[in-house]
Amino acid sequence: MIDTHCHLDHKRFDNDRHDVLERAFASGITHILVPAIEPQKFHTVLALAESNQRIVCAMGIHPHHAHQATNATLAQVEELSYNENVCAIGEIGLDYHYHFAPHDVQRHVFRQQLRIAKKRRLPVIIHNRESDEDMMRILQEEQDGALEGVLHCFSGTPEQAHRALHLGFHLSFTGNITFPDSSLQETVASTPLDRIMLETDAPYMTPVPHRGKRNEPSFIRFIAEAIAQAHSSTLENVIQYTSITAQRLFRLSILIVGILLFSALWCSPIQIHAQTDDTDEEYTELPHPFPKVIGAGVCIGANTLTDFTTGGTGFITPYAGQALGPGASLSFFLSHHWALQASYIYGINYAVTAINPQTGMPRQINPNEHQAFDISVLYNTNPWNILNFYFLAGASYLINNINLEGARGYVGFHLNFIGLGINIKTPIGIIYPNVEFRVNMVVGLQNERKRYGQGDERPLYGFVFSVPRIGVHFFPNFSSP
Repeated sequence: MIDTHCHLDHKRFDNDRHDVLERAFASGITHILVPAIEPQKFHTVLALAESNQRIVCAMGIHPHHAHQATNATLAQVEELSYNENVCAIGEIGLDYHYHFAPHDVQRHVFRQQLRIAKKRRLPVIIHNRESDEDMMRILQEEQDGALEGVLHCFSGTPEQAHRALHLGFHLSFTGNITFPDSSLQETVASTPLDRIMLETDAPYMTPVPHRGKRNEPSFIRFIAEAIAQAHSSTLENVIQYTSITAQRLFRLSILIVGILLFSALWCSPIQIHAQTDDTDEEYTELPHPFPKVIGAGVCIGANTLTDFTTGGTGFITPYAGQALGPGASLSFFLSHHWALQASYIYGINYAVTAINPQTGMPRQINPNEHQAFDISVLYNTNPWNILNFYFLAGASYLINNINLEGARGYVGFHLNFIGLGINIKTPIGIIYPNVEFRVNMVVGLQNERKRYGQGDERPLYGFVFSVPRIGVHFFPNFSSP
């Protein structure tokens, strides 16, 4: 999830800003966008973005502070927009509810900042309150194909939403859509999911069930749930659409890759804040969205075998070959993170080349058949995510058969440095496509002797059997372990 509008620089976060961020990231948020609202806060907001790679910011002058806008401060908005942490111009717009700045001043400053955004090819974050007609008129007059952005904290009618969408803008909704007396459900339902983004507008607009308290980014899930309900969709679907939309609009795709990988590798169970009485709070873990217990699967692997032998002369005599072979595995999850896995892979190839220890010349020793039986312990770093990373290690029994004669079995061990899987939820269970690179090793565990012509005997020290595997597993819909 991406919180596309949060005033983290607000003084209400001064005492516990670090804890607020920790709760936000633990809840599944990958990025927080902090918009500036006045010139005095430009560098404060920028410093926040520079302090944490998951925070980005926008530069702009809010209509409440339009009277502070000068040629110099507007030039500063443009200058700071070149900073790599700035992804938008905002928060800008019109507000006729309050009278902190004359309406004509607001309109002028709004136009100037829209033109900065077009010049810089950056999206805008727009504030609109009781100024619908002037807002739509200015956007229509300034829209030349280069203007894009979002009307944040949207609270208009479906007709007003349609006008904004027609002009090429997106809409973001906040905690007001969760209020019991909210009339926004129709507006939310009529807005396509791929034109919606999530925001908290924290510390304002706190959603139910925390209304009356300070808002914070970790509450964003309640907003996503309200959008899912309005669209008769799933929470996962809303999160996917809104995150992709935010990534595209604010050009976070490249920047977000490292963050997504980090959070994917090390995420924790998602928790929600629950009020237990007037003073105490607790965190309640949400149900595991992708529970796995017992699963079976098939795979195919491009098996590469390298055998090293050496004798009294000290020369190394390798042979190597590749084969594409099938395999299968059975997994049992002891917990959300830990599993036991039994697997088998087979390979045979007809293009094995070895080095003759006497002549130093290559020779063919075909075919070469090899098999691996593995017992593994698997650790899944992030079982709660759609995208999974995992590691495994264990014992191997390897069978190597040259020319399909004299098969030998060796006991070794294996490692998978990193595996990647995707959770696909279905009504009957989890389909789990995966890819991994497993290396089986036998090193110094055997001292058998093999003959290589003219009676030359060389002790076998071991071999390496590497298997990039692509597979798919299925875990029936049992209860979560």
